[in-house]
Amino acid sequence: MEFDVPNSLTSLGFFLIAAGLIILAASYRIGRLARSYRRRMENLLQLASQPIDPLDLPAAAWPELASGGWRHMQWEGSWFGQPVAGTLDAAGPKKKPAAVPPLVFELASGDEVRLRLALTHDQSWGEHRLFAEHLARVFVLLLETRLHARTEALSAALAERARLSLYLQHDMRNLAQWVLWVSADIAAGDTPETLLAAARRLRDNAPLAADRAERLIGALGKNPAVEQASMIDLRDATVHAARLAGVEAMVVGDASAWVAAGLLARALDNLFGNLASAWREPAKASPTLTLRTSTEPAMAELDFFCPWPPDTAPLAPEKLFEPFATGRPSGLGLGLYQARKSLREAGGDLQARAAPEGLSFLLRLPARAP
Repeated sequence: MEFDVPNSLTSLGFFLIAAGLIILAASYRIGRLARSYRRRMENLLQLASQPIDPLDLPAAAWPELASGGWRHMQWEGSWFGQPVAGTLDAAGPKKKPAAVPPLVFELASGDEVRLRLALTHDQSWGEHRLFAEHLARVFVLLLETRLHARTEALSAALAERARLSLYLQHDMRNLAQWVLWVSADIAAGDTPETLLAAARRLRDNAPLAADRAERLIGALGKNPAVEQASMIDLRDATVHAARLAGVEAMVVGDASAWVAAGLLARALDNLFGNLASAWREPAKASPTLTLRTSTEPAMAELDFFCPWPPDTAPLAPEKLFEPFATGRPSGLGLGLYQARKSLREAGGDLQARAAPEGLSFLLRLPARAP
């Protein structure tokens, strides 16, 4: 059998040339793809130097992610006790969704911030998917870094405030606010009748203010006492706190709660102190607060609505309990945060829903001893 060596070498040469051209074309294509994704990554990394809120970062990064082939992004979780969620879709005609499993990330920062992020791509494999995953991981790393930076900054700020007796500072502010309201009532008394009415309100509220002042003096002492929980009538506590804020509230229903009196007083004082300016206007109707007891587990509940206080910019729902977030120029942004924290310390919680008209609150506390 004869073997044609020249023809075999010629065929092998053509094969090697074709293979080389294919490899060269593939290398050129992958190189272009890599350069385009590198530009997208550089654009994403530029977001790190911009003052973007963590919850706004997905929208800011989405143009680059969508250009990398990501079709859909969805996130949900909790931001300082408030639920957050959102979705983003790529522009252009809607395509039939492919059976491609999403890329899922679980993010957490402390015990106050948790997010679950899911991204869906056109392709489940290939060089486009490989580069897109790297792009997505750069974004997630950027988001996680921003979350940690926010919560660590808040922790540092809160630690500094704690060193300066944060709670006592706000308690004293509440007491000072009561003095201002009393002074305003008396100054507005231009007839014996209005002066007498103001004096009667002062007489009724003075014991409540004295009780708060005694708590402050005790807390400022060298060895402040640790108050134990007991059964407290929520109707009485609510009416007293509202009156101390200069508000005559209508309370419907009855309920009792197992809570330390000081914790409850701080929560209610901060809550009503923040909202009293919306209720003290003569044109406003007296607020109605509803008390009830739920079962499984047994919880005492206080439910009420408050319009936005005057001169207050409505806060986004996720910002209601965030420390130092406030809609008032002179506000500390700590009243609702402290109210919720005090109630959670007592085994309860404070929830809120924001609407254009105002805020709906639900206060919950254990209805019996553990």
